[in-house]
Amino acid sequence: MRLTADGKTVSQPLIVRRNPWRAASDADLVAQQTLALQLRDKLSEANASIVQIRDVKSKVTDRLTKSNDEKLKTTGDKLSTNLSDVEDDIYQVKNQSGQDPLNYPIKVNNRLASLLGVVSRAEGKPNAQLYSIFNDLKAELKVETDRLQKVMLTDLPAFNAELRRLGLETITVTRPVVF
Repeated sequence: MRLTADGKTVSQPLIVRRNPWRAASDADLVAQQTLALQLRDKLSEANASIVQIRDVKSKVTDRLTKSNDEKLKTTGDKLSTNLSDVEDDIYQVKNQSGQDPLNYPIKVNNRLASLLGVVSRAEGKPNAQLYSIFNDLKAELKVETDRLQKVMLTDLPAFNAELRRLGLETITVTRPVVF
């Protein structure tokens, strides 16, 4: 470690040790960190899905303002509705104030974040129930990301076909749809 103050620099080795008052072994802490990283990755996947959904919905809204074509509107509305359905199941879109989580059910992204907090604050190996909950949440997220994938592979190309028919700019997905 190096410290510089008032023009003087002092260096010495820094050794980080586990708290001796805690019974967790190195293996326990590795298990905790491994689960925390897996949770972080699934939470990132959920949030990236929401960002992607909102990006595409915004582009759909933009394209719909450029034409009054009824078929374009129908395919655009279907795409937006299907994206919103997935969004609503991953993320609680009705929350507006601090009290709203009491009024509306929490969704998978919030449950993943809460579980990540529980695992991160612990001081040792996660218990079996935490792994079980994580597996349930992973499966729930997988259902939603599969639905998103289906929408992106069916409804988006149909909307883009209508955009091409009308000579309008098609929508490209800025983030890869890989789950």
